[in-house]
Amino acid sequence: MAKILVVDDDAVNRELFRWALQENHEIDELTSGVGAADAIRSGQYDLVLLDVMMPIIGGEEVVSDLAGYQVNLLDRVLVVTAAMNQPLVDKLTEQGVAGVKQRPYDPEEIAELVEAFLA
Repeated sequence: MAKILVVDDDAVNRELFRWALQENHEIDELTSGVGAADAIRSGQYDLVLLDVMMPIIGGEEVVSDLAGYQVNLLDRVLVVTAAMNQPLVDKLTEQGVAGVKQRPYDPEEIAELVEAFLA
């Protein structure tokens, strides 16, 4: 059973991820990027699903913080967001995240996406 951290300010999105994944994985949640970098640094998560657009500290800031600290931590961070644009995708990919994906809203698609990255 993988341990997954979901970092998203939208309660509906967190609920959707939790609903899609909790049967096969342990899920922790953060409602903003505040504390996300520290949680990722702890090394206790097999995968982090990170939103970009969040108040206070967004996903880009979390990625930048981790990239400046220890790049190999980013290989388990999957940016899953509705805010897709190619310059953003390029920037996050260059910093070393595992991937940048359009947020799926179908529970089966979420489960497939997570299983593909955990494989």
